[in-house]
Amino acid sequence: MTPQPADGPALVVNMFRMRPGIDPAWFAEFSARIDQPLCLSHTDVVRRFDAYRVQGAAGDPVGADIVEVMEVSDWNAWARLRDDHPSLRPVMSGFDRLVDPASVRSSFVVPILKGQ
Repeated sequence: MTPQPADGPALVVNMFRMRPGIDPAWFAEFSARIDQPLCLSHTDVVRRFDAYRVQGAAGDPVGADIVEVMEVSDWNAWARLRDDHPSLRPVMSGFDRLVDPASVRSSFVVPILKGQ
């Protein structure tokens, strides 16, 4: 289960591996064509969404194939949108088909400001 911040804006980093036999390139295509565009179409909630393929050999310390960084205006609004909005059903079904659910790690982060 994803930890939850206090109500309001959130910056979350998701890291995960693919299901056995799934090439990370398939997720990259899904992310570029479906996941990111559909999530970013909800501009009232999703401020930023970037996805990255992890480079390197399997077993690297990161333990992930994909890293996503998402900034939302309100975490609870995002959770409701993600779970209930019909436009995001292709996102959720694609994620479920490609991603090993036991590998998903989400961290809420805050920037370290320079000179502070």
